[in-house]
Amino acid sequence: MRHLMLATLLSTIVPATMAHASPDARADTGPLALDQVHLVDVEQARTSPPRCVRIEHGRLARIDDAGDPACLRAARRIDLGGRYLLPGLVDMHAHHTLGPPEIVGEGADMVVQALPDDAIAAHNARRLVAFGVTTIRNPGGDLAAAARYRDALARGALTGPEAFDAGPVINNAELPGLAVAVHDAHEMARVVEAQVEAGADWIKLYTGLSPALLQAGIDAAHRHGRPAVAHLDGVAWPDALAMGLDGIVHLMPLSPDLLDAPQRAAWQASSRGATWSFFEWWEHFDPDGPGGDALVAAFERHRPVFDATLVAFHAALVQDDPDNPYRTDARELAPARLLASWNGGFTFAMGWEPGDFVRARAIWPKVQRMAVRLHATGARMTVGTDMGNPWVAPGISLHREMQLLAEAGVPAPQVLLAATRNGAEALGAGTRLGRIAEGYEADLLVLDANPLDDITHTRGIHAVVLDGRYLDRATLDRFTGE
Repeated sequence: MRHLMLATLLSTIVPATMAHASPDARADTGPLALDQVHLVDVEQARTSPPRCVRIEHGRLARIDDAGDPACLRAARRIDLGGRYLLPGLVDMHAHHTLGPPEIVGEGADMVVQALPDDAIAAHNARRLVAFGVTTIRNPGGDLAAAARYRDALARGALTGPEAFDAGPVINNAELPGLAVAVHDAHEMARVVEAQVEAGADWIKLYTGLSPALLQAGIDAAHRHGRPAVAHLDGVAWPDALAMGLDGIVHLMPLSPDLLDAPQRAAWQASSRGATWSFFEWWEHFDPDGPGGDALVAAFERHRPVFDATLVAFHAALVQDDPDNPYRTDARELAPARLLASWNGGFTFAMGWEPGDFVRARAIWPKVQRMAVRLHATGARMTVGTDMGNPWVAPGISLHREMQLLAEAGVPAPQVLLAATRNGAEALGAGTRLGRIAEGYEADLLVLDANPLDDITHTRGIHAVVLDGRYLDRATLDRFTGE
């Protein structure tokens, strides 16, 4: 069961359909001028007067007043009619190398595995782009599959977002394709070194590690010049950040140390563990109490990279409604193998009774309040979805995550900043991604309406520019299969 829940807290995607040249591959067709477009400045929370943005060789060559002859000279001009230009979106939590969890073997030989699926990766890559996601971080998956994905992008065999990858999560239990087990500091050092040699951009540490092994993992990652990110519950976030942890994922702290003595005793007396903790712990936690204050203080002091992945948990809270929007998203956009797994019962709400859904929805305002408090800190807040996990469909889920943050009370400019510049900087790519500025890579999103006015306007996508290639609405519709 422990292995099954580990798989439930991660999963998804990468490439075999990538072996041959794809019709998505496009040659550089010369300079491109995006004219009559308002630039969305997420850092200053304002838009510019109409501008002309010239793109050459995949980069922003110059930004001028609309109609400027120097911008238009010998370029393919696209009149955007006063639309809005936003940097491409960054999903900081997209497991893009794994297929669905499967049980293989029998009896004592039975294991749960979650192996790479290149066809799923190709499916998801195009749909991510169709929703304006031009960069992703995969915080846990097979590095050979990640390398195949990167190679497919480089060869032009696939259209998809640039990916930054961690290897299999490092835990106290093995799960083929997803998690590797370590039992002492020497083993931790060997695993981290092997992942770095295999191309890991990040090191992902997991909930089953003791404080000593968590520290060993952080130290090993830093020795190799890699940031360490963790999914934690037993070790309290303030303690982990004091160890030097660079990033935390999921707004599910779930640590007994963040509850006072009476709260902790009440929770432990009735807790069923597993995903019931997603709401049972929150029933006892006060986001404005000492535990919430401790989280805010730790975020202010250590400034971790953080993605809340609200969408993954909110999707579980409404699964008793057969017509909820996450099911619709999945039917339209999710890979068939993953959809079959979720329809087969593999979800975060596995085993929940009707009353559990009522209790889960009752704690949601607390989750929202904690999200607002953390987003008001100086931490490096980003946006992630846990894509590939139950009912989290590619592309659309990032827009749902942004909407959930906005509904919680995070101002739209802060949400957009987290989804663009902050994500790029957290990935170490802030000098080339995440801004609309001369010299930056041309990963852009053309919107019909101003997203600073309403975060849901990010869904009104007129076109996407990926590596300088202009993908019009018809192309994006083809990517989603509509």
